[in-house]
Amino acid sequence: MTASDAERKLRELSFLHEVAQLASSARDWDEMLRIVIGRTTDAMGAEVSSLYLLERSDGVLRLVATNGLNRGGIGRATLRVGEGIVGWVANARVPLAARDVRSEPRWKWVPEVDEKRFTSMLSVPVLARDEVIGVMNVQTVEQRDFGREEIDFLQTIANQVAGIIEKGRLQRESDRKLREVSALFEVSNVLTSTLDLDEVLSLV
Repeated sequence: MTASDAERKLRELSFLHEVAQLASSARDWDEMLRIVIGRTTDAMGAEVSSLYLLERSDGVLRLVATNGLNRGGIGRATLRVGEGIVGWVANARVPLAARDVRSEPRWKWVPEVDEKRFTSMLSVPVLARDEVIGVMNVQTVEQRDFGREEIDFLQTIANQVAGIIEKGRLQRESDRKLREVSALFEVSNVLTSTLDLDEVLSLV
């Protein structure tokens, strides 16, 4: 490993550690995604970073976070699995780098996010427990040939994002179950109190 390779690897590890620290201190889900996507834009030297998450119920990938695209498209911009570069990556489960999306047959414009000024794009799958849960992208205004190291780095970021997302989902599921148990406990207490009152009244 050369000195420049070692320096690059150190920067990448430092960035990943920073993302983990920032994500753990975020106040809510939206803030966490904003932090990670914002830092990814800087780390990749790009003008855009974005994250689409898969909604399994209907096979739609929905934009949930972006830094550089029209934020009005968050929650509104969608692509089906297999549709566009984002959908293709989700379906193939492998990265795709396009030097110029205008000449990429798999490309599809998403009008809600106003991305016509961007030329190059790198997309990687977000995988959790060997299942696709989304796609992460970076885009640049100038043409750019994404190298193997850059592809691997963005994939590593996406893997970390997948872990954060899964942890968040498990936490929300745990919170939901806790609320259900608490509600059942309250109902049980009410029923018990009612039965006790009936017993007392029967003795009067």
